[in-house]
Amino acid sequence: MKLFFFILAHILLFFSCSSYNQYENFEERKDVTELLFQDHMKQCDKLGQLQASRSEGSKRAGEILIDKKRYFLSCMNRKGWVSKVSKETINP
Repeated sequence: MKLFFFILAHILLFFSCSSYNQYENFEERKDVTELLFQDHMKQCDKLGQLQASRSEGSKRAGEILIDKKRYFLSCMNRKGWVSKVSKETINP
């Protein structure tokens, strides 16, 4: 049981350290402001949480976080925000 919590803590630490939803992680657009980015980020974050929570079957916490990140980045891409994060994180 201790090993489980140890591994879970490290996985959560890894995901919390790797930011993917900050303004600096996306290529700048000349036609928009950071305020619009924040609005899009909130919309996509809500969508990512909703989509990840609708997953079928029993998924582990790490899989749900990966799905949430993928849905978030896909939503931001549809809104015109190109991520500086490698494309492998969107389509593993």
